[in-house]
Amino acid sequence: MNRFEKIEPSIIKVSQEIDGVISKDRPDAPKALRTFEERRIDWENNGIRKAILIQPTFEVDGVNSDLWNFTLVAWAWIDNKRVSYFEALITKEKFTVIELNITKLLYQGKKTLQGIKLNDLK
Repeated sequence: MNRFEKIEPSIIKVSQEIDGVISKDRPDAPKALRTFEERRIDWENNGIRKAILIQPTFEVDGVNSDLWNFTLVAWAWIDNKRVSYFEALITKEKFTVIELNITKLLYQGKKTLQGIKLNDLK
């Protein structure tokens, strides 16, 4: 069973609301590197790239698919320098924590990232 099956409709709904693009399991990566599931919503607003990431935990020894993260990122290039914003709403938790809170997490992520301005990026 697809781990994201229960929350996929919520991800699709929020993505449509922000005119975002959903990426599943790193489709552009070489097949050998596609060893885990993940979801990502990307969009651009006022020259700032924004993304909501649902990913397993990356560790020194590889990917830990038992512990998951729900992360917000935003970035832009200013004067040939990349500036960014990062916020982890959930770090190293069981997937069920994300699953149980998906609606709240997605809307919190959407609201937070929509409010990000260039001067918020460091």
